[in-house]
Amino acid sequence: MLSSFSGYSIQHLVEKFHEYLEQDSPDLPLLDQSNIPQTFLLIDGLWFGRWFVLMVYRQSGNLTILHISTMGREAATRIEKDLKKIKESYLFTGIVSDGGTGIVSAVNEVFPYTPHQVCLAHLHRGIISAIGRYSKDYRIQELKRIADHIWLIESKEALKWWMEKLNDWISRNNEFLKEKRYDINYNWWHIHKGPRKAVRTLQELPYTSFKFLDYPLMPKTTNEIEAQFGHLGKRWLAHRGLKRERWEYFLKWFVYFYNREKLP
Repeated sequence: MLSSFSGYSIQHLVEKFHEYLEQDSPDLPLLDQSNIPQTFLLIDGLWFGRWFVLMVYRQSGNLTILHISTMGREAATRIEKDLKKIKESYLFTGIVSDGGTGIVSAVNEVFPYTPHQVCLAHLHRGIISAIGRYSKDYRIQELKRIADHIWLIESKEALKWWMEKLNDWISRNNEFLKEKRYDINYNWWHIHKGPRKAVRTLQELPYTSFKFLDYPLMPKTTNEIEAQFGHLGKRWLAHRGLKRERWEYFLKWFVYFYNREKLP
């Protein structure tokens, strides 16, 4: 189709396309923030199998990408470098991220006084993964209802009420959480590791994921980025034959042309 539309042969188009896959794209154009009273930086990592992760940095409410980078893992030092480059050109009221260890460490280093909201969706998925979606245990069913209720919290009063409910569940099920199993050598481990992990995350939520209560325009999640770039994972599955280096160049060019389309 492209060959017929352009008038060039398939071989010629392949050669031109491969030229893009062997060189970096130009720098992304800067976004004008002058008429925006509050700006929030969204940070998320899109994994391509076990090859590498594409770190995407975007301003909430604007489809233009501020910066991208590829790395083998979400390394704090690499993310710090990205954030320092972004900080040279932009100001932010707050930051929203998936809460990965590398990201949190980098944000604390580069933006130590900027409110940092950890994505509610990421943490909620982790909690449900730990306790299961369809547990038959009435205690876990109740804990899941408490976890699901986080989406309804829109005020500090509601958050306080929710924390009381969580603490009440922990108090009533303390023995359940402490149950242990021993082997013949008297080594022991907790039986209910999933619920214990879920409870730890729930106890941390008021301090990590409700910063939006103080900043009404702050997003609760990084879902904007996930919705924007989720289709790239499908493209990767269809083109896994490309070498990693060419995939990285492809992504940089993809975002470059994407930005050109979105910018006025």
